[in-house]
This record gives sequence, structure tokens and C-alpha cells, in this order.
Amino acid sequence: MVPPLPISLVWAIWLAILLVELATPPDVVLGILYGVPLLLGASQRTGRQAWRFLLICCAVTLVNLLLPRPIDHNLVVVLVNRLLVCSGLAATTTLVVRNQTLQQQRTALNVELAETQLRSDVIATLAHDLKTPVLGTLASLTMLEKVPAVEAIRNSQQRCLRLINDLLEVFRAEQEGLQMHLQPCDLLAIAQEAVSTVEPIAAQRQITLVLRQPQAGLNQMALQADPSLLRRLIENLLLNAVHHSLRGQRVWLQLSHQPGSWQVDVRDGGAGFPPEELPKLFQRFSQTDSGARGSGLGLYLCQLISAAHGGSISASNCPGGGAKVVVQLPEAEV
Repeated sequence: MVPPLPISLVWAIWLAILLVELATPPDVVLGILYGVPLLLGASQRTGRQAWRFLLICCAVTLVNLLLPRPIDHNLVVVLVNRLLVCSGLAATTTLVVRNQTLQQQRTALNVELAETQLRSDVIATLAHDLKTPVLGTLASLTMLEKVPAVEAIRNSQQRCLRLINDLLEVFRAEQEGLQMHLQPCDLLAIAQEAVSTVEPIAAQRQITLVLRQPQAGLNQMALQADPSLLRRLIENLLLNAVHHSLRGQRVWLQLSHQPGSWQVDVRDGGAGFPPEELPKLFQRFSQTDSGARGSGLGLYLCQLISAAHGGSISASNCPGGGAKVVVQLPEAEV
């Protein structure tokens, strides 16, 4: 990139043009030459300064009608020519100011892209570095199956692994969108797998998971979905309910059929969501004040997965206590 000229040199060029114009007869219009210092000093001026410089150039262009001596003929023609020159300078200034704005936007966009790439690299590296010791710990625990504390350590490490996976999944979804692999699925089978995954964690807290079967006659709950994402959704809902429940309570997972859709209803008997938190419950990093700790990513990821499947998710407090989260998923077309 060519370095900008010193502003003093730009003004020297402008002064030289002024002296040449004053030395020529008024009917010789040289004002268009002011476009040279206007362009040379563009990178060192703000938009307001560029317009001020234009006014100075137009002023001296029109003053040359009277200086160094008044014109005595063709006044209208010379005036029109100088006004045309001023119009050309104004058009040049407009383009200069617009180009400056575009350059600023381009710079801001490049900075934003660089920051996004940096965040991507940091998160990917951090997640990889975190997963390595967690997976190593889980592998080592297989040799200590009979030690009483091993199960607690295993569950803790598995929860860390889920949080890391949630972080990666959310980041990828925001950058590239969720990678969907749609196929015919059985919602009941997916729900049973999710329950079996979360049951050891719930049992440690002395919480019982109850899967309520759909109505009689519905042997298969068919829908087009990504089974791994759908399982992650149900697991996150169950884990959220478990973490908000007290020891000895139950968490209910109800599957039901609605016209054109399947409904997944997860309820717990905890304290419920603070009413003021409900509107932002599915926002990224949103956490309730109920005392249960979490990353603020689980429900946000549930919202992303529901929307990607063309469904919806909502949360509310139950009249008798506790909270419920309801997911609506479209039924597969027959």
C-alpha cells in the first residue's frame, strides 16, 4: 500500500493550483484541478473535513470571476463553466466520502471475521484439550469398577463431557447451522434410549424417571428426524429436570400424539422456573436463579434442535408445583 502524502504537501499542491488559476484570465477555468489535492488527501480527512475542503475549492473557483480582475464579457458562460466545475468537485467528494464509508465497513467486517475465526479456534482447541483428560479418566475408571466412589467420579466426568459436547454443538450450529441427518425414526425408541442414559445420574440423586407410554394402539411414533440430535434434546430436558428436582422426587417424560404432531412433555416436582426468567429461558447462557447450577447451554441447544426439526419448544410452571417443558415435533407424512 502506498503511504498517504503529508497533509502539508497536499495543501502546497492546492496553493499552487490556486496561484496558477489566479494568474490566468477568468475565462480560463482550471478549478477542476482541485480534484487532485481532494483525492490525494482523502485518506487523511473525515467526511466533514472533505465537505469543508470542497466548499473552499468551490469558493476560490467562483472568486476567480472577480480576482485578479473582474470579467467584462461572457460572464454567464464563465459562471456556468465554473458551476459545472463545482458540480464535478462535489461529485468527486461524494464518491470519496462513500469510498471511505465502504472502507470502514470493510475493515470492521474483516475485524469481525478475524474475531470469529479466533473464537472458533479457541473453542475448538479448548474443547479438544478438555475432552482428552475427561475421556482418559473415563477409560481409567473401567479398571476400578468395585471402588464405591468410582460411580460418582464417572458421572461427574460424563457430565463434563456432555457440557463440552453441548458447547461444541452450539458453536457449530451458530456458525454453520445444525448438521441434520434426517431419517425415519421411532420417537418412543429414542425416548427409551434417552431415559436409559440419564437413569444412572437420576438414581444417584435418588430421583425416579417415569416414561409414560403413548395411547394404546400407537405401537410406533413415526417422524422424520435426526435420531442423535433428538436423543440429545430429550436427554438435556431430562437432565435439566433432574438437576431442578429434590431427592426422592420423580421426573415424568410423557409422549403423546396431537393432530399432525408428536408432543414430548417433561415435568419435574422442583421449585419451578422464576416467572421473570421464563421469557429468556431458551436464550444462550441463560441460567435460572433457582440454585441449580448449569452452563446455560442445554435448553438453548434444545431450542435449536426443535427449530431445526420444524417444531417448537415452550416452558411453564405447573399449578401444583414444579415445571414442565413441552416440545412439539411434526409427524412424519405417510
